Amino acid sequence: MTVLSSLVRLYDRLQAAGEAPRPGYSAEKISFAIELDAAGNARLSDRRDVTGKKPVAVLMDVPKGPKRASGIRANPFWDKTSYVLGVTAVEEEGEIRAGQGKRTADEHAAFVEAHLERLEGSEAPGLRALRAFLEAWTPEQFAEKGWPVAALDQNLVFEFDDGSGPRFVHDMAEVARILVKGDDEDEGLCLVTGEAAPVARLHPSIKGVLGAQSSGASLVSFNNDAYESYGKSQGDNAPVSEHAAFAYGAALNALLSHKDRHLRIGDTTTVFWAEAKEAAAAGFAEMLLGQAINPPDDASEGKRLQAALAEVASGRPADPQLDPETTVYMLGLAPNAARLSVRFWHVGRFGDFAKNTVAFWEDLRIEAHPDHPPWHGPPAIWSLLYETAIRVGGKPKAETIPPLLGGELMRAVLMGQPLPRSLLTAVIGRVRADGHVSGRRAAICKAVINRGLRGHDDPLLEKEMIPVSLDRDNTNPAYRLGRLFAVLESAQSTALPGLNATIKDRYFAAASATPARVFPLLIKNATHHLALLKKGEKGGLGFWLEQQMGDIWAGLEADMPRAFNLEDQGRFIAGYYHQRWAPKAADQDDDLELVETDQ
Repeated sequence: MTVLSSLVRLYDRLQAAGEAPRPGYSAEKISFAIELDAAGNARLSDRRDVTGKKPVAVLMDVPKGPKRASGIRANPFWDKTSYVLGVTAVEEEGEIRAGQGKRTADEHAAFVEAHLERLEGSEAPGLRALRAFLEAWTPEQFAEKGWPVAALDQNLVFEFDDGSGPRFVHDMAEVARILVKGDDEDEGLCLVTGEAAPVARLHPSIKGVLGAQSSGASLVSFNNDAYESYGKSQGDNAPVSEHAAFAYGAALNALLSHKDRHLRIGDTTTVFWAEAKEAAAAGFAEMLLGQAINPPDDASEGKRLQAALAEVASGRPADPQLDPETTVYMLGLAPNAARLSVRFWHVGRFGDFAKNTVAFWEDLRIEAHPDHPPWHGPPAIWSLLYETAIRVGGKPKAETIPPLLGGELMRAVLMGQPLPRSLLTAVIGRVRADGHVSGRRAAICKAVINRGLRGHDDPLLEKEMIPVSLDRDNTNPAYRLGRLFAVLESAQSTALPGLNATIKDRYFAAASATPARVFPLLIKNATHHLALLKKGEKGGLGFWLEQQMGDIWAGLEADMPRAFNLEDQGRFIAGYYHQRWAPKAADQDDDLELVETDQ
């Protein structure tokens, strides 16, 4: 099942619900309307939404315009002021005023010429008024009429009152007949619908993909001889009918314009939708899809979401509208010059999606300090990527996230596959660089390693799994040495408070990679720290830490590992985190708690 055919079917549902423009139209941001009388006299009306802090343009269905990356081509019955009125915003002496740029006059001439040609012979009152306006208008009238500079470079439409109430000119039946194409178009077999129909020469522009051109980018295009074959040009190389091309573009743009129907993960913009026999079932599935991909921050809402998805995963949802057999679609898009690249395309059952999402959350579950939970609710997929980003001023920079990681992670979660090893590599790299061992990073190490081991028949691999909470009986050398490092750090920070740099700052990266070279030095220093503690007021704490060191050391082999691979470095981080934030042991008095450091 192809991406385009699925989007074409989605368009029919969106258009029926009023969420997508009718055929031949597109949703555009409109700010002002030119109100015409029968003689073509005009006044400017502000149509922006003023309910917010500042006025914003409103989306309006208008006739679909031509693609114009750099050339001059007028939109039908609407456009920006440089085309419609022949004026643009220019700055003179620090003030913005109406003026003309290098090609403003040519743009206005193209708009007037195209519409006078369309309107020739038309007797409809609204179209006669528009023709009279275009024939009489001059750019100087903008300032003469005192029209506001806020309208400059905004999109305008025309409105006319024929006595039965004002109507937009582009919505008139006469305009629809003018815009209908003739029957002389070349027909071909549409690869999407399988029907013979006029073939789209150029495919629609898709707007709203992070990093792509603001004017839109093409999902399908042929703009160079190298991409063409058998003497065919542009859209003839992959024949898609005009209707199918419009439908998939309108559906995709509708998803990208709806904040609850798409999500940006790394450099990938992910859109999602559902398909079911009943529109209500598809709507319910889409609502849960959006919440599962971007869970609510509220803990109680998160628990309700987890419960709902668990019911769907089990095949026995309490709500009959949540059908596990509903088909769900996930499409990941990324910018590629003037085109869009497909990062991933996933089609599956809603029940499988719920099952894989719940499993993903379970893999990330880790016991944490109650005051510092890694997540307040179910973790969002995108939140994992920020643990791989470089931090500047304590804040992660999204642009430093590895570019392909978002698509790889999303695909692994949706299909229930092992998480990408590159995620583990990136997280460990950040820990080695900044020394920040948080609950999120420890949870990611746990999830990547455990999912990679799951599904094997070897029972010995079960011993390599990282537990949810502190496992004092775990004999894995990397896990135990991570625990030991946490105890050594606590001994140092308690014996020598106020240090500018602890052993974690200086030795964590080396200890987690080459333990045999580093730990002898750390153990030697720890004996001095414990001696200081035993002589002072915190003698009890010194004996307790010494006991902890002995218990951990007793589970290690005599020969310490010379080097750890990537997975063992992840186990080291998890062991360190578990030991550092573990609940108090039964033999630990209230005044003998470990000194907590920043997560």
